[in-house]
Amino acid sequence: MLKLGLTVFLLVAFIFAISCSSPPLEPTPTPEPTPTPQPTPTPEPTATPEPTPTPTPEVDPTATPQIAALFEYMRAVRLLQVQEFDDAVTAFDLVIRKLPDFGRAYYGRGKAFYGDERPELALEDFETSIRLEPDHPGAYIERARLYLDREQREDAIEDLRKALEVANPIRDWQHITEAEQIIADLGG
Repeated sequence: MLKLGLTVFLLVAFIFAISCSSPPLEPTPTPEPTPTPQPTPTPEPTATPEPTPTPTPEVDPTATPQIAALFEYMRAVRLLQVQEFDDAVTAFDLVIRKLPDFGRAYYGRGKAFYGDERPELALEDFETSIRLEPDHPGAYIERARLYLDREQREDAIEDLRKALEVANPIRDWQHITEAEQIIADLGG
């Protein structure tokens, strides 16, 4: 074993000695510098034309209240999501005052009334929402829930079927799933 270790040591020492005894490198000559190209003269600047005055576009005076109403709508929706029903009703009231033909605001306020256990007011708002936006399936589904609470099963199924009829299969897939599930639970 000692003989093998000594052999390996001598072999490593020999390889090290050979690698250290290589001839010195010869210096490489520095290449000649390349000449710098002469810059081309810049052309004389041309006169900048006078700007053409553009009239300031007229701003629609009703645009700002509508934008403010949409921000208020988003706030109302958020309040509804966190189940702050009284505050949501107040926020939807502001939106409805500014945008009285906005069916989604009535739908949202109806959901807030329903969550606050005021079904008569909720029913009025769902009906107004359906009148203003007859292609919004959510209002039909929520009105169907009210009908089910009143044990008006046939009216509820009719609204659920109407929701399925008007629903867009891509945009309203959640409403479609919800309506189908309620119908299945009713056995209809």
